[in-house]
Amino acid sequence: MIGMLLRLLIRGTRDAVQEHAAKRDLEQKLGRSVSKDEVYSLGAQLDAAQSSGPPPNLISTPREASVPFGDAKPPMKLTTKLLLIGVPLFLIAAAVGGFILFNMPQRTFNRLNPFGPKPPAGTFPAQIGDFTLDHKPDFDEPSSYNPAPSFESEYKKGYESIRLKIWSFTNDADLNAAFDKRRQSLKPTDKGIVSDDSPGRYAIASLPGWSSYVLFKDGNYLKQVDAYSQKNALDFEGWLRNAPPREQVALNEADLKKKANNNASSELTVTQLLDDYKKDAAAADKKYKDKTVRISGTAVVSDRDKSGKWMLAFMRPGSTKPAEGMIVASFEKDKESNVTSVKKGDVVTIQCRVSMNLVFSVMLESCSKP
Repeated sequence: MIGMLLRLLIRGTRDAVQEHAAKRDLEQKLGRSVSKDEVYSLGAQLDAAQSSGPPPNLISTPREASVPFGDAKPPMKLTTKLLLIGVPLFLIAAAVGGFILFNMPQRTFNRLNPFGPKPPAGTFPAQIGDFTLDHKPDFDEPSSYNPAPSFESEYKKGYESIRLKIWSFTNDADLNAAFDKRRQSLKPTDKGIVSDDSPGRYAIASLPGWSSYVLFKDGNYLKQVDAYSQKNALDFEGWLRNAPPREQVALNEADLKKKANNNASSELTVTQLLDDYKKDAAAADKKYKDKTVRISGTAVVSDRDKSGKWMLAFMRPGSTKPAEGMIVASFEKDKESNVTSVKKGDVVTIQCRVSMNLVFSVMLESCSKP
């Protein structure tokens, strides 16, 4: 298609140049301006030949002057040429643009959309404490783990980074409901503990290099701070509140590992977990929901989801239909490095928190690869 368009463009340009040269040559011979139609007129050509000294018997009659060359093609109008080239190009561009938009992650689309939602004024200043805003805030639609529309951005200081997420509400009821929902979705990994679970604040303290969270109410806003350092998370919270930071919680890696092993269920297979939920979803929720499980299976998908998180998916052995049961496991940024190399068909063991059962799928969150 593109080759054909290029040939049409070259041919149209060549014809236009030849036509212009012929018109100019005819005008010089006749000593007057001529129209495009006269360029293809037998009479005009004969008149031009007479002016150059042709034999007398070649003088044309008025009738002959009005007869065009039999094999001459009428000139193609510029509008027609533009349509022949422009319409296919427009269709191709529209198809490519539609394909890109359809496959573009929602967050990327929101970031590129100049008419997209904007955060409340002053909620993401250029500087907070020692950290500088890295990019303009991203808008996130509500989801199973995002209780309401929110804005999120990243602050940096050298190699250290902190993520700030903010929800805005017009009434306390919605604010409190969102706080409870978000609080339930944030669970510590085997590298951390819940350090505060008070009515207006929920915090997870983790070892250095693992995400520490602080979720708190601030007026009409619900704010969440996420850092790979407990100290940075607490300092950032203090700057946001314009108050001294909270004290750090002492953590011992050996104690955390022992606690995680005690809390984790025995290793399950994909089939066992799917069968339990298929048999009695309510009973399976009581047994597994919000608990840590270790599960082994063959990955059928290993890729990022639309929110940017790394995801592994498993189906029943031998099945190709998601309706027969699927397990979807999502990994936070700090846990994905061990699974990004997993490919379709690889057998892998992961440790996750069971989040929910959605029709044919069991959703696992806060996953890690032991």
